[in-house]
Amino acid sequence: MDERELLIIQTIGEEVRDIVAEIKSQFSRDVKQLVDDAVKAAVAEIPAPIVPELPNVEQLVTDAVKSAVAEMPTPVLPDLPDFSQLVGDAVKAAVAEIPLPVVPELPDVQQLVSDAVQVAVGEIPAPIVPELPSVEQLVADAVKSAMAERPTPAAPIDGRDALQIELEPCIDPQKSYPRGTYATHNGGIWRSHEKTHGMRGWECIVDGVAGVNIKQDEERLFTITLEKASGLIEEKSFAIPVTIYRDVFKAGNEYDPGDTVTWAGSLWHCNEKTADKPGEPGSKGWTLAVKKGRDLRDKP
Repeated sequence: MDERELLIIQTIGEEVRDIVAEIKSQFSRDVKQLVDDAVKAAVAEIPAPIVPELPNVEQLVTDAVKSAVAEMPTPVLPDLPDFSQLVGDAVKAAVAEIPLPVVPELPDVQQLVSDAVQVAVGEIPAPIVPELPSVEQLVADAVKSAMAERPTPAAPIDGRDALQIELEPCIDPQKSYPRGTYATHNGGIWRSHEKTHGMRGWECIVDGVAGVNIKQDEERLFTITLEKASGLIEEKSFAIPVTIYRDVFKAGNEYDPGDTVTWAGSLWHCNEKTADKPGEPGSKGWTLAVKKGRDLRDKP
């Protein structure tokens, strides 16, 4: 067998193989279609299943719960103690164990004010009485001045002794006094240097004390006002370190001597102006006045 024959046989074999493959594929499709048709026909002939009527599940559960609850025994509640009485007894026992606070003895504020006023008044300098010129000379000068002011000389009149100069008991602003009149006013001695109109024309030659006024400016601060006859006002202020409770200590606040605060359960007294915390190391402004009592503990 030559090469040409082999080529023909090979070609014929390939065609036969393709034909067989096509036939096989067609056969498979036909078989599958037959099987599908048979299955469909068989399924169509199966009768529909009969679903039994189910009971109401919700009603069954409700009945079961009611039955179970009905069979449960009634709980027996134990007798509880009177909590109100227990709390009342505990509070009374706790209060009975609290130690009584020790109240520091406070100074006599009235006596402190009286002493301070006496010291302040004692520091007021005594009024300096100016040296008065000779009354006789003053009268002579006044007479000369009055005579010089007169346009026409008048007949001379009898003079008077310096001891006969009258001192008016007060100055009436509604009256007009002649030049050279002496009078007392607001605790001082005044002289008219010209014919007066109200208080114009008067001068204070001996200053005196017209009035003293004491006013409380703050809780501890007092001011004494001294009014002199000439109208000059002198004021002096002083503070009394009386004890004042300032509630619980607050950081950042500045406290003055005499202030008391509560801190860490104790009462502290301020000795000097400070913003330090009571009891901290290096703080010199506070003194422990009343120490904290024992903590309340429950009885076993």
